[in-house]
Amino acid sequence: MANKGKNKMTRWMRFFVDGYNLSGDARTVGSLEQVYDEVSLHGWSEAVVNYVAGHKATGIIDMQVLLNDASSGAFEQLKSAGADRASVLFGGGAEPTFGDPAYLIEVQQLKDVASFDAGAAVINVDLLPEAGNDHQPMGVVIHPENSINATTTGDSIDNGAGTTNGFHASLHITAQSSGNYEFKIEHSTNDIDWATLGTFTVDGSAIGSEQLTGTGTVNQYVRFVATKTAGSVTPVCVFARD
Repeated sequence: MANKGKNKMTRWMRFFVDGYNLSGDARTVGSLEQVYDEVSLHGWSEAVVNYVAGHKATGIIDMQVLLNDASSGAFEQLKSAGADRASVLFGGGAEPTFGDPAYLIEVQQLKDVASFDAGAAVINVDLLPEAGNDHQPMGVVIHPENSINATTTGDSIDNGAGTTNGFHASLHITAQSSGNYEFKIEHSTNDIDWATLGTFTVDGSAIGSEQLTGTGTVNQYVRFVATKTAGSVTPVCVFARD
């Protein structure tokens, strides 16, 4: 499970876009946003300026990566604007694992600017949420990037209480060999009796990713389950409650 505490640093951050781990090319990131603009409700005669929250903005802003033109490198995956799933995982003094924090969004890439930084060729990208994808971006890792070759049940993640506003999750398949799996998320009220919360359509037969969403109740405990039909696969799954 997660190593809790003040031990999160860029050395142990991991950056996934679609089915690619771009962490080896990632250099810096400006911000992982979740902010609301301010709407003034101040009247002339009031002594104090009053505000309420307006529109919410999320997104991975000013992510700088090395201009790596290998087929699985950052340049090849980010050189053209498009829609993908992007996730940033935060390891606590080690590789991200079950229960570690994660930032996940379904994105529309709006910028890829090539330049040089200290002599190195880099590109800077902004990854903003697709229209209508108004989800809570802060979540947790429910399966780290590990290769599996058998039916696998991930560790259960305890939220402390159930929630009622739905969820979203991102699944990244970064490697596979004749993969044929069913991937699903289960939830439980007692960490003993489990029910299916949602099932991905991605089956591990190809590099790729998928966003899964749902509404309504999410029980206190969640976990990731991969049921094998054939082959091996390397999944990464991150989960957020809305």
